[in-house]
Amino acid sequence: MTRLYRLLTAFSHALAGAKHSGRAGASCLLGLLLAGAYPAGARPPRRYPVAGQEQPVALLTVGKATYLVTEHSVFRQEGRTFVRHYQSAAPISRAVGADSLLWLGTEQGLVRLGTRQWRARPLALPEAGAAPTPITALFHDAAGALWVGATGQGVYQIVGGELQNRLRIPAVNAGLATADSSVWIATNIGLYRWQHQAWLRYNEEGVTNHEIPDNIVENLLLDATGSLWVLMAGAISVFEPAAQAGSGESHVPTITYLGRPGNEVYSVAVVPAQGHVFATAMGLLLLPPQPHGELAHVEASADQVQTPQLLVPLTQLGLPTPGPRLVQVDAQQRVWLVSPGEVQVWRAQDFRHATLPAPQLAAKVGGPR
Repeated sequence: MTRLYRLLTAFSHALAGAKHSGRAGASCLLGLLLAGAYPAGARPPRRYPVAGQEQPVALLTVGKATYLVTEHSVFRQEGRTFVRHYQSAAPISRAVGADSLLWLGTEQGLVRLGTRQWRARPLALPEAGAAPTPITALFHDAAGALWVGATGQGVYQIVGGELQNRLRIPAVNAGLATADSSVWIATNIGLYRWQHQAWLRYNEEGVTNHEIPDNIVENLLLDATGSLWVLMAGAISVFEPAAQAGSGESHVPTITYLGRPGNEVYSVAVVPAQGHVFATAMGLLLLPPQPHGELAHVEASADQVQTPQLLVPLTQLGLPTPGPRLVQVDAQQRVWLVSPGEVQVWRAQDFRHATLPAPQLAAKVGGPR
């Protein structure tokens, strides 16, 4: 049993106190704990103001350049500021970069944006023609090929400079690729996986053991450990690399929510020696790592655990309101927090120091049953 499996099983059994349902991916409630006071001694972060107070969409590192894409703008980091170089009339929802080119997914379609002359060129999808087509998925696969998901059109891959339709489906909500060369597509009728030139669908009905607890998959997130977080209308499932390699035959740990019912999760990052940090509608939430052996082994028929896991809100960082929509850790182990109107960059050790909870304020939710 892996550490993440034990951790999520502990959430399901200890924090909810509900009976195990017996089916793969059984879900229970996840509690909220109070964070401790802000400890002294942490070096403050670098703060970069960002004009416009727009919702962040993506923070991209392309070569030596760092770009911030927001709802209507593209900024490039230049010294101690982010300079706006492009504005889009149509709202931007997705963005990726490669070489001197950024791809933007907007409510009106796909846009190629050159970062040398900052010239934008729309690229129409084959079946859409000139009609506006909201782009809902945009990412590179493990081989570097671009994939595009569009409302009403399905999923395309750019091959030899041309868009080829790979999946015809009306509702595409999100997409990403994992290191094992799989492509994952979130839809309203389940989770699709492209591997070995074929599609496999995970759904609530669990055909051929490929089961997830909800057919409405709203978003997908990938963390630095290679785990895929599948955000559904009524649950969150985690495909660890071992489960991905098993083509869905392995048990997929599932919880009902993070923080409270209806809490939206925007992004996730793994901070070294600290654990998973989630940017959510409730703010930043920390899921600390588990020391080896801290959690008891939980059998399928059991309904108890000796040590419940703590989920810690990180409220000590002096973040603007609304809070971060993006949390990322770069190659130098710096923690980037991107909020509307501001970017904070923390050294990892300062971030850990600033977010240490006071032991006397720690609390438990749930416990042995």
